[in-house]
Amino acid sequence: MIVFGVLLVAAGVVAYLAGLGDPAGGWWLLPPGLIAAGIGIAVAGLVARVRRRLAPLRRSGEGATGGPVQRIRAVPAMIAESWRGGAGVPRYQTLLWLLAVVYLVSPIDFVPEFLPLIGVGDDIGVGAWLLSSLYAESGNYLGRRRAG
Repeated sequence: MIVFGVLLVAAGVVAYLAGLGDPAGGWWLLPPGLIAAGIGIAVAGLVARVRRRLAPLRRSGEGATGGPVQRIRAVPAMIAESWRGGAGVPRYQTLLWLLAVVYLVSPIDFVPEFLPLIGVGDDIGVGAWLLSSLYAESGNYLGRRRAG
């Protein structure tokens, strides 16, 4: 994924240098779109690679279990248990999830929405992190509940 992202960024730079980035032309969104997509894919690939390398360190022996519906149903119980002092996820993790939801809902963004294709990139990144983090942690939570 990282290589594909870098190739997309390179294609966007080449398209810009070829004159497709001219606002007077009909294809002016192509270079920034390619560059934004390439950066997003490269970052996602880098995050996936880091998560794969850290996975053996994070495993506690039980393994993640549960299908998507079971994991979705487990999220409220997992968050409630962590705030009651149980063996759920750390409280800072739930605060990060809350901060991500507030960021997605709020009209204030680091990258304004009026920038084409790039403006929604930060929202897509935060949303992808939120969903993948909730999915992974709820699977770990279900595994811990079944083991003990």
